[in-house]
Amino acid sequence: MICHPAIAQDATPATTSAQETPAVTMPSDPKELMLLAAKTNSLVGDDIMPWHLKATWKMLDEQGTVKDQGTYEEFFVSKNKYKLIFTNSNGSRTEYGTEKGVLVSDNETPVNTHDLRRQLLFPIPDAHSLESSDYLLGQESIDGNEFNCINKKGASGDPDGPTYCLDTQSPMLIISEYGGAERTVRSSIVSFQSHYIAVDLQIFYGATQSQTAHLDSIEALNSIDEAVFTPPSSAVPQKVEVRTMNVNQVNISPGVMAGMILKKVPPRYPLYAKEQGIQGRVVLQATIDKGGHIANLHVISGPRELQKASMDAVKKWVYKPYLLNGEPVEVMTTINVIFTLGD
Repeated sequence: MICHPAIAQDATPATTSAQETPAVTMPSDPKELMLLAAKTNSLVGDDIMPWHLKATWKMLDEQGTVKDQGTYEEFFVSKNKYKLIFTNSNGSRTEYGTEKGVLVSDNETPVNTHDLRRQLLFPIPDAHSLESSDYLLGQESIDGNEFNCINKKGASGDPDGPTYCLDTQSPMLIISEYGGAERTVRSSIVSFQSHYIAVDLQIFYGATQSQTAHLDSIEALNSIDEAVFTPPSSAVPQKVEVRTMNVNQVNISPGVMAGMILKKVPPRYPLYAKEQGIQGRVVLQATIDKGGHIANLHVISGPRELQKASMDAVKKWVYKPYLLNGEPVEVMTTINVIFTLGD
């Protein structure tokens, strides 16, 4: 069961060159609906023409106070021709997509900006990633509104992996939830090139709102200025974020990895913990090898009585291998295991 905040209704609309999205027939088959949602809620695909967007974002602490803020701007022509500009209170970073890979100028990437880009531009995995799975479809009432919610069908036949909640009359994505830990709410959604994009995002970790974003503008690029996409001579190849001495290991957000789970074993709620009314979240740090298996796992935080059950379950999880430049790599991520007394 999903517990969500109210959906904002008073956001300022973005300046867009939007068109009305043509009416579509809503598939009754869960997999067909999932594939349609993946296509219409992502600004990727052969039908997407060059575009330019600007957005602002804020990072919040547990009390809701702004701890960092900045902007995100992108010029996009193709997967090998784009320019990203990220800023925060400490500086800026510019990335250039080229035929030879990603080149970077400036120093630091603001926190979670790439995750923000994912939530805005491709919040659902691509069709290739979805094809190998089956899905479950059900209606849920959230804050008085009805939604069509889709989950991957697990090996046991139960819902597994992320939950995607769509409008009942269209494949428009409104709410997504990853493993009970990360949750994104979209509002003031507009149509751009017959694809949906949210003007406002609210991102939560657990019950705490951790980030907001606002799409200030999005427009088609009717002409291409090559100077915009030309990296300066000082630009260098993008470095992979490293958390260990293994240069082939990258750090991936929990939301991204939650969407790549192939096998998820639920934890067994310890009887003594349930009898004592102990509940909460256990946060684990995991290393996932090139084959998608848990290679190393340890506890970061969480109730002591629930830690072993979390470890025992997560050790059995299997992920789709994470690809970097087309090759599988070892990744490090955090995993949130939630225990509630209703389980």
